Amino acid sequence: MSTVINTNLASLYAQNNLTNAQGALAQSVQRLSSGLRINSARDDAAGLSIAQNMQSQINGLSQSVRNLNDATNLLQTADSSLATIQDMLLRLKQLSVQGYDSSLSATQRTNIVTEMKDLNSEINATATRTKFNGISLLGSSMGVSTPLSDIKKDTYLSDTAAMWAFTDGDIDLGAATDQDVGTDTTTNAWFEITHDINSDAYAKMAGVIFTLNYNSSGNSLTMSAVSDWDNTGDTTVFGTPQTVNVADALGAESGLSDVDREQVLDFSNFGIKIHLTTTVTAGDAKVLGSAIAKDLDLKTIEHTVDEATGAAVKITNVDTSGVENPGTYTLEATGDEVTTTYVDSNGESQTHTLTLMDSQFLYSGTTNTIDVGFGIKVSLYNFQTTTAGDVAGWLAATDSGFTFDGDGSGDATGQIVVSGNSNSRLEFQSGANSSAYITVNTINVGTDSNGSASEMQDIGTGITTGDTALANLGTNDSVATWQASFKSLESSIDTALDYISEQRATIGSQMNRLSYIISNLGTQSVNTQNSRSAIIDTDFAAETAKLTKGQIMQQAATAMLAQANQMPNVILSLLK
Repeated sequence: MSTVINTNLASLYAQNNLTNAQGALAQSVQRLSSGLRINSARDDAAGLSIAQNMQSQINGLSQSVRNLNDATNLLQTADSSLATIQDMLLRLKQLSVQGYDSSLSATQRTNIVTEMKDLNSEINATATRTKFNGISLLGSSMGVSTPLSDIKKDTYLSDTAAMWAFTDGDIDLGAATDQDVGTDTTTNAWFEITHDINSDAYAKMAGVIFTLNYNSSGNSLTMSAVSDWDNTGDTTVFGTPQTVNVADALGAESGLSDVDREQVLDFSNFGIKIHLTTTVTAGDAKVLGSAIAKDLDLKTIEHTVDEATGAAVKITNVDTSGVENPGTYTLEATGDEVTTTYVDSNGESQTHTLTLMDSQFLYSGTTNTIDVGFGIKVSLYNFQTTTAGDVAGWLAATDSGFTFDGDGSGDATGQIVVSGNSNSRLEFQSGANSSAYITVNTINVGTDSNGSASEMQDIGTGITTGDTALANLGTNDSVATWQASFKSLESSIDTALDYISEQRATIGSQMNRLSYIISNLGTQSVNTQNSRSAIIDTDFAAETAKLTKGQIMQQAATAMLAQANQMPNVILSLLK
C-alpha cells in the first residue's frame, strides 16, 4: 500500500465498519425496545406479509368467539323463557286433569278455566316479550298471512262440489239426519247415531271399510279398518283396532217420560266418534250396554269418494321457519313440476323448481312434506291415491274448478304470503372466514292465531277460540261436554309439552355445540398467534447477544478509526 495523505484507506475501512456496527446495534436496540423482530417491511418483507395474513385470521377467530358468546347468551335467553312456558304448560296439564273430575260443579270448572285463560295469555305474552337486542326469539312474526294466502294449513285441495260421503255401510255417517240403527229385541229401546270425524285420520281415506264387532264377554265394541286401496283384491289393515265400552241406558220410573241416554263412542285411532242416543220408554228397565253393543255388532261404515272430483289431499302445515325474507311466493305448475317465484328487494325474480313424483302420493293415509323453495315446506296428507301432476296443478291452481279454501268460496291464485319483520334464521360466523357459520332458528310458540307452531295453537283453540273451547262452555252444558273439552285440551297440552321439550333439546344441543366451537376457535387462535409470534416477535435471548456483539464492535471500530486517523502523521517524519 502506498503512503499517501489524501486518501486514508484504513480510516475509510474503520468508518465503514463503525457504520455497520452502529446499524446493527441500532437494529438490536429497536427490536429489544419494541419487542418486534419486524418493525418495518424492510426488516422482512415476506415475513411481514405472512404475519399480517395470520393477524387477519386471528382477528376473525377472536371476533367469531365473541359472536358465538352472543349466540350462547341469545339461546340461554330463549331457553329460560321456554322453561317458564313449560312450567305453565305443566300447570295447564294439571288443571285439565282436575277439570275432568265429575265431582266438580260447573261453577268450579269455570273457575279452573279462568286460570287456564290467564296462563294461556301469559304464554303468549312471554313468547312476545322474549327478545335479544330487539330480535324476537319465541314470538317471531314471520309466518303465513292467512287472509292473503291461498295455501295454508287445513287447506283442502278439492273440487268445489266434492264432499266426503260415508256410504254403502250399515251406518251412513254422511246422512243429513240421525239414523235409527236398530231396536233392542227385548225392550222398547231404540237408538240413533250422529257423527264426528277427525279430518286428518283414517276416516277420510277413500275405500276404507270400518267394522264394529261386539265382544261377547262384556259390553264393548271393537272397531277395525281395512281397504283394498290398490284394487288388487287384497285388503290392507289401517290403524290399530280399538275397543270402546258401551254404557247402560238407564230406565225410567213408571209414569215419567221416556229417558234419553247420550254417550260418545270415541274411536280415536281412526278419527271417528259415534254419538249414540238411546231412548228407553218410560217405566221400562234399563237397557244394558252389552245389548246395545250386540245390536251394533258387524255394523260397517264405508268411505267412498269419486276419484275424479273427490278430495284427495289436504295441506296439514305450511312451514316457513326457514324463510329469510317476507313477501309473496307464487306457485305455478308444468306437468308434475311446481315452480315457486319470489320477487326480491331489488325487483329481480328468483325461482325454484320442484319435481313431484307419483310414488309420493301412491298411498292413502300418508303425509308428504315437499320443499317448494326459499325455505317453505308444505305438508300434504293423502286421503286417496292421486298423481304428482294433479297435486302440482292443485297447488298452482291451474284448474279453475279447484279452490283452496275447502268450502267452495273464493278464487285461488296459488300463492303463499309470508309476513313479518323478524328474521327466523340467525347466522353466526363460526370461523375465521365468512363461509363458516352456524344457524340458529327463532320460533313462534304463541297459542293464538299468530303462532306458527301448530302444536301450540291447539291449546288456544281448546281454551278460548275453538267451537268447543272451554271458555265457551257454561252451566247448561253437560258434564260429558265439559269432560270432552278438558280431555281434548289435555291431549293438546301433551303434544305442546313434547314440542317445547324438543325445542329446548335443540337449544341445549346448539349451546353445547357452540361451546365446542368456541373452545376449538380459541385453540386455533392460540396456535395461529404462536406461529405469528415466531415470525414477528423479538427473540430476546438471541437479540441481547447481538446487542452485546454490536456494542463491542462499535467500541472496536471507534478505537480503530482513531488509530487510522493518526496513520498519516508518519509522513511528517519524512518531510523533516
